This record gives sequence, structure tokens and C-alpha cells, in this order.
Amino acid sequence: MANATRTVLFACLCMTAACTRAHNNELITESFSHMNQTQTNRCETTDKNGTPVILEWFKTTFLDPSFAHAMKQAWEVARPAYVPVEMQFLKAFPEVVGTEPYFKAFEPLFSTGIEYVDWAAAEVIMTNILKGHFVFDPTTFGEAMIKAYGQDSCTMVTAKDKMSGALLGFASFMARATYPAHTVKVMALSVAPEQQKRGLGKILMSSIFRLLPETTNLFLCTRVTNSTALAAYKAWGFEYEANPIMDHAFKLDHWTFLSYNPAKTNTLQKTAATLKA
Repeated sequence: MANATRTVLFACLCMTAACTRAHNNELITESFSHMNQTQTNRCETTDKNGTPVILEWFKTTFLDPSFAHAMKQAWEVARPAYVPVEMQFLKAFPEVVGTEPYFKAFEPLFSTGIEYVDWAAAEVIMTNILKGHFVFDPTTFGEAMIKAYGQDSCTMVTAKDKMSGALLGFASFMARATYPAHTVKVMALSVAPEQQKRGLGKILMSSIFRLLPETTNLFLCTRVTNSTALAAYKAWGFEYEANPIMDHAFKLDHWTFLSYNPAKTNTLQKTAATLKA
């Protein structure tokens, strides 16, 4: 299962609001005046079992309330995937508690030694931290963040069951104004645990080549301990990236960066070609 915590979106959501709600709304409106109107689309495909799946997507910025609404809905799919991945990392690298600000909330649990940690309580803290990355109010974002990221495009893709409309998984992508042309970051990717092994993750990942076929570099990062996701990414054609694009400081011994070059492989493009309008 994919994990993209502490992506640029996650870093932004942790920043402290610095402006009033009214002033932020003005800044958000101004940022949209430079963007195309929100784009929406829909297509159909089938999973490995031949079951019909609907993909829906829209392109906007994460300042848009519609993106915040979509992320809030996605949390129920992301929670059972992301929390175990982060807990696995924390148990493998407990030294991050007390050395990295991101894990400050865990310090009381670790104060008497790793052998005495209440891991159930730690999981509650982790869940609340991750929830903050998905459930947020863009009108509380600070002025500096709005100006810095207001020109960046964000695409949200959802996979739903054709018959019931149930959410099966989602992916979000970002193309920043500061990135090289046609470079896209995978911000988040998740499939509901009970819907795995249907090929939905690959379908969601491939959708970027339907939405933005001009993409020449697709990149992401995940925890070094996330072996399941790493195996999937490599099977899809991603390769280790020695010189990654980093929107903020990462400890490279805790993260693995991967990139997909469509000039070198066509695995995802072939899957994208199965997405029918």
C-alpha cells in the first residue's frame, strides 16, 4: 500500500495560519484567477477480475474547498493504509522520537524507554496526526503558504465501484510552478484494504497519463520500511531516484524516492490506454 506522508501538501497543512479567514479567502480567490476553471472528467475500466470500475477526477489547487472535501472523504480509505505504514516505520526507527519535530507528540510515551511504550496509545496519536493531513480547512491557511502554492495545480482521482458508487481508492497529484516542465509529484495513493489485489493502485497511478499525457517525469517518496509499496512501484516501472526533487528537508535514510520516466518504460501508459470515456 502506498504511503506519501510529508509530501508538500502534508508539510503545508502543518503550517500555522497567519492571516484572518476573510483575508485568506481574498488571497485564495486571487490565486484562482490565474488558474483554469476546475476541470472534471470521468472514465470507465475494469479491474483484474473484469469488474467495472469508474474513475472520476478534477484538477484544481489544494486551496479549493472542493479539494478539501475530496480529501476528507478519502481519509476513510487512507486511514487503514497509512497508519500501519507509519507505525511500522516508528517501531523500526524509534530514535526519531526526540530528534524530529514531526514525532514530538510521542515523546511522553517514549520517556521511560522503548520497552515501556504503549503502542496502542501511539497508534491513536499517529492516527490524529495523519488525519490532520486529510481533514483541513483551506481558509485557515497562512498568507505565505497561499502565495507560495496558489499557482500549483492539483489533480484528485477517485476509483469507485460502478454498481454501488462506493469509494475503492484514490490518488492525488501535484504539478508545482517551481518544478521542471511536465514534472508531476504523486502526493498520495491508497486503495481500501479490502479492495486490494484488484490492480486498482496501478490503475489510479496510470491515470495521470490519461489526464496529463505530456508528463515526462512522475515521482514520489515512501518510507524505507514500506516494502509492499516499494515492490509495487518497481513492478510498475519506477526506479530509484538518486537526486530527488524535495519541497522540504527529508532524512534520506528514512525515505525512498522513486521516479517514472515514460521515455524508458510504458507500463503505466499501457494501463492508461484501457481507461475508456
